[in-house]
Amino acid sequence: MIKPLVYTYLAMVIVVLVMDFRHLKQAAPINRWLSYGLIGVGIAIWVYVTTLNKTFYVTVWISHMIQRLLPLP
Repeated sequence: MIKPLVYTYLAMVIVVLVMDFRHLKQAAPINRWLSYGLIGVGIAIWVYVTTLNKTFYVTVWISHMIQRLLPLP
């Protein structure tokens, strides 16, 4: 049941990425590379989360990363 939904979502993501890449060609180089980086990180997190067998919360992972960088009282 869940696999058709995942494949449908993946197809929609690919269409959106193709449309984004067409528009990013007109952006300034720094904006283009920042956008490519964010898209790449987003895809990596999505693939990592969908391949796990257990529940994984991205917000918890991000909070652990941020806690290393921010001073806490």
